[in-house]
Parts: sequence; structure tokens; C-alpha cells
Amino acid sequence: MSSVPSWRHYYEKAINEKHPLIIYYPTCGGGDECITACPYGDKIWGHTLMRVKLFGFNEKPRLRPIMINPDLCKGCLLCVEACPTGALAPRDKPLKHPWLRLLIKAAKLPFKKRYGLRYVFRKEHINRFKKNNKPNM
Repeated sequence: MSSVPSWRHYYEKAINEKHPLIIYYPTCGGGDECITACPYGDKIWGHTLMRVKLFGFNEKPRLRPIMINPDLCKGCLLCVEACPTGALAPRDKPLKHPWLRLLIKAAKLPFKKRYGLRYVFRKEHINRFKKNNKPNM
């Protein structure tokens, strides 16, 4: 487990490299809604194994999305809108209270039209959530 880097490594790397979007991994559920919503998803986003807790519980290696080609990001922010946990934010509007934002985004989820409950609970996303939170070691 010590060979797998902590989420902080990827978080600080994104800040230092001035990525257009920043992910706060402790509140990221790993369902890949950001990748699915992005029109250039597979070109911009990828996955990596990192040590992270799932909503504050049980730190272990999990697959999480990272921007592998941040220079290709068009800034449409569809990924930010689709993120059900609020873990993804534009660089110029960083998360000040990520856990409060998680609660607010979760409360708004049933009322969102485009990326609401039906979007998040599609079979595809449930399978990705399971795969990313219990990766085969």
C-alpha cells in the first residue's frame, strides 16, 4: 500500500501544473460522471490508482480520475456540473468547504434535470463506481 501515492500527490500536482480544474479527491465518489459528461472525455481524462478515503472512510488504493491532457480542456464545465459530489471545481473558484459542498450537491441532486438522480444511478455509472472503488490489485 505504501507504493501507491496518496491523493495529496495528485492534488498538489494539479495545482502546481496549473490545471484548469481541480479535484478534491476525499469527496470524489469515483463514478466517472465527469469523464462521461465531457465531450472530450477519453482525450482529457484518465484514471490512476491512489490512496484515498471514500467520503472520509477506509483509506485504501482506489481508481480516481485525473486530467492527463489538461491543455485540451475547452472550459465548458460540463464535468463540474455533472459531478454529483462537488469534488470538481474550476481553478479560479477553489473549494473552500468541500464537505459542506458535498452535502449541498447531494441535496440538490434529486432536483437537477440534466445530471440528476437518473443520470447518476444509471447502470453504467454504478458499475464504474464499484470498479473504481474496489480495483483488482
